Amino acid sequence: MKVQPKQILVALDYDSFNQAERICNLLNPDKFRIKVGKQLFSAEGPKILEKIHKLGFEIFLDLKIHDIPNTVYKSLLNIFNLKVWMTNIHLLGGQEMIQAAKQAQTESKSNSILVGVTILTSLNDEHLKKIGFQDGVKTIVSKLSSLAKEALLDGVVCSVEEVKNLKKTLGDNFLTVTPGIRIEAKKGDQNRVATIETALENKTDFIVLGREITHAKDSSKMINKIESYII
Repeated sequence: MKVQPKQILVALDYDSFNQAERICNLLNPDKFRIKVGKQLFSAEGPKILEKIHKLGFEIFLDLKIHDIPNTVYKSLLNIFNLKVWMTNIHLLGGQEMIQAAKQAQTESKSNSILVGVTILTSLNDEHLKKIGFQDGVKTIVSKLSSLAKEALLDGVVCSVEEVKNLKKTLGDNFLTVTPGIRIEAKKGDQNRVATIETALENKTDFIVLGREITHAKDSSKMINKIESYII
């Protein structure tokens, strides 16, 4: 099975643009998109997006916005002005917050994709029990995804394990973004991980890869290996 061009999002988990630029210069913007998360964004601020845009990349701004509805609404209005390709909220903020996020997307007339984070891939059923959840990961992911669908969000961030069920219940057009993807199945600090082959078999829409590229001894060699999966 092959990956479509730009289906792979490369996470730039760095502390500076200089570090991130080294990897960007090895990547073809016709084949990859870039994910900017809290680590790099908090170090560099919004200017990092402009710099990466100038290199030709579309950007997934992964800040997992989670706050009271009015704050989420106003934050997203600002984010949509940054012309990112995709951004996200955390669905545990609840129905009113999710609706406020969608309102911001609608009123800004943005073409940016808006997705909702379900349960972090670092968490499993045991973790959820310890913080008071009675339901397991799969049930909570399903419930949160249904809220996102009802609010007309474009999709969710989830693990590969949940993709098949979500596609079956919410439709193939409901996007799934799957972090925790590995060329080789190593957990690291994430629990719900999968190989790129499993991600493709489960028909996820977007695959997030990070450390296997950014922490590789030879990043160029690893990128060439990943490119072999692209049509």
